[in-house]
Amino acid sequence: MRILIEFYHKNILDNMMAVLGTQPDIVMFYFDPRSFTHTAVYNTYLACRKYIPRLKLELGTCDRGNFWDLEEKLSQYIRENQKDEITIDLTGSSDLAAVASYKCSCQASLDLLFSDIPNNRIICINEPSRRYGCHCFEISDLIEGAGGKILACADGGYLDENQADIMAASQKLLENVSSWSQLCNWLQKNGAGMRDRHTLHFQAPLSQSQKHKKGAPDTKLLHFLTRTQLIRDLHISKDQVRFDYKDWAALNYLTTYGVWLEFMTYYALRSSKKFHDVKNSLKVDWNRNDTQDIIGNEIDVTAMYGCIPVVISCKMSENSTDADAVNELYAVSHRISRGHVIRVMVTFSDIKQRRLGIYLKAREMGIIVLDETDVKHPDFAARLERAICRSNTIIR
Repeated sequence: MRILIEFYHKNILDNMMAVLGTQPDIVMFYFDPRSFTHTAVYNTYLACRKYIPRLKLELGTCDRGNFWDLEEKLSQYIRENQKDEITIDLTGSSDLAAVASYKCSCQASLDLLFSDIPNNRIICINEPSRRYGCHCFEISDLIEGAGGKILACADGGYLDENQADIMAASQKLLENVSSWSQLCNWLQKNGAGMRDRHTLHFQAPLSQSQKHKKGAPDTKLLHFLTRTQLIRDLHISKDQVRFDYKDWAALNYLTTYGVWLEFMTYYALRSSKKFHDVKNSLKVDWNRNDTQDIIGNEIDVTAMYGCIPVVISCKMSENSTDADAVNELYAVSHRISRGHVIRVMVTFSDIKQRRLGIYLKAREMGIIVLDETDVKHPDFAARLERAICRSNTIIR
């Protein structure tokens, strides 16, 4: 039997990478009960067992601050399983646990491993030339390893199938933000109850005098949306507008003001070969062990850069780019991965000039900020990729 000894750590990636890379028969998790619960460790084990069905779990408690306790328990476990092939993973271990592991490994001739997460590799300290496979992590692995689950996300197949139309609409609406804001409000107000009536047909009054009011819709944008096929059969008369939404997804998108910046960001990541598992509108329940599905957070865009999660918050309006938005992004990314994570805020505002304090706070918290200038740039996708790939992931 191949046994991997792990020291449970707050960073889920530290706990999972060597397990999924070495594919042991048994994983022995030592954890300090003052910091972690059996449930937390078991959640991580279940996330690993999804890929290694035969994997068995053994648990042991330890005092991370007591060298003699660590050495005694390690030595006893190694003696009891001396006929098995035992490996110790030092990733996430305390300094004392690392020293105790080294001493035991020398006495029993055991291999020591370390997960080099930024470089997506597992290193055998005794024999650096040895190579291990690396698991291709998905964002769901980390969320499930932390005890949560994904409730829903945008339909990736639909977004790919309609990419040309959605991208064209995104660019046009972002070029006409003020007109789009008025049109979106008008669609929301006059389309209330459409879902309850199970109809995609929209009809609303448009009098001659209303055309000069601030809340009147921009009919040019409506005509443009027909060319993207998001709305169909558009008819505009002197006193009325009517059309049909393409489908329920189109209705949802055209009555959601900020979703178009999310789409720009989503497609920018999808176009890059550096990222995988790109998702939009990720709804997360942080406790899958209860009997209720409760959305704890909705994350605008996520992706994986190697085995490191990328968490992105998109803010269309300047007013929404505030300290609360920065704190929320930090808190959500911290729940997904308490160590290695790349945080990005994409805002359609001039935050670096008009809200310098918020911008500096974000930078201090390790958040990459791309503003209106970046979004409007023809090479936005390249700028976003470059910013993420050059990021130094900070362990906190």
